[in-house]
Amino acid sequence: MKGKIFSKVKETASSITEKISDIKEDLWGEEQKLIIQEFKDSSSAKIKDTLEKIGNSSDLFVRAGYELNDVSINLGIPPDITTSYHFLKDIPEEEQNKLLEETKESKLIHLIIQCLLKASNYFDKIKVGNYKMSSVSISLGLTPGINIHFSK
Repeated sequence: MKGKIFSKVKETASSITEKISDIKEDLWGEEQKLIIQEFKDSSSAKIKDTLEKIGNSSDLFVRAGYELNDVSINLGIPPDITTSYHFLKDIPEEEQNKLLEETKESKLIHLIIQCLLKASNYFDKIKVGNYKMSSVSISLGLTPGINIHFSK
């Protein structure tokens, strides 16, 4: 009996791990490599420039269906910037494409918009009980990451 239960737990854990890996690859793909490339230069000028670009792009984030909530800077070695966005609404694919085309000139903002749009594409796909996606945090630095937050 214990063997059957253990086998079932291993099978379920394996299935969940595969799904998480698929989601992680879909969310990141090439974006992770591009963010690492962008943040190789970790000078204070680079951080200031990044903050200015993010601060000047609030309207673009709203058009993508998100509101910039906060920005935090880790001044470690290497430094990184984490931005948090409140999910407002899902936007149609046509608007997503238009926004991506419009932001191509700014590599950083284009990457952030891509990550946000990919996260919102999972809005209906990921269910955690009665919880729904409420916000997304994006860490920009040599070890980039996306955190999707769920709440009731």
